[in-house]
Amino acid sequence: MDQREALQKFLHEAQSKKIHKEELADEFLKLKRQSTKHKTDKTFPTTVAERPANLKKNRYKDILPYDHSLVELSLITSDEDSSYINASFIKGVYGPKAYIATQGPLPTTLLDFWRMVWEHSVLIIVMACMEFEMGKEAERRKSHYIIRTLKAKFNGASVILPHQASQQKPFSQITPVPF
Repeated sequence: MDQREALQKFLHEAQSKKIHKEELADEFLKLKRQSTKHKTDKTFPTTVAERPANLKKNRYKDILPYDHSLVELSLITSDEDSSYINASFIKGVYGPKAYIATQGPLPTTLLDFWRMVWEHSVLIIVMACMEFEMGKEAERRKSHYIIRTLKAKFNGASVILPHQASQQKPFSQITPVPF
C-alpha cells in the first residue's frame, strides 16, 4: 500500500468514526488505558526526560518522550543548550524516523524547537491542537508566533488548518557558509 492509499484509508476510517462518535470515544479510552499501563509498568522508559535539567523543558509533567524514540539535538551553540527536546520520532511508511511529534515550544525552549527543525530538515510543521491552554486563549500580543489559518480542500471536504510561524529569528546570528 503506497502513502496515498494509506492516507485515503485513514481518512475514510476517520470519517466513519466521526459519524459513529461512540467508536471514536472507545478508541480514545483504549489508547488512554494503554498509555497509563505503559507508564505504570515502565514498558517504555522516559529517563532522559525525567532528568532534573530536562524537567523544565517539558510543557506537561505527564507527556514525556520515550527514550527509544527521543529526538536528540546536536547543534550546541551555548552553555545553556543541551541535546534534549521534548520530541519523539514516529514511524511512517518511509522509515522509522519519518515524522516528529513535539510539544508547542515554551518561551524557554523556542530556540531548541528551531534547532530541531533546522537539524532534522523539517519541511512541514502541523499544529494539531487548539490555540488555548488550561482554558485560556493564547495571548497573541505576547506570543512569539504569528497565527494564521489555511483552508484546504480534499475530496470535496473543506478543512481549516492553523498555521504558526515564529516572529523571532533564532538563526539570525549564524553566517551562511557556501558549500
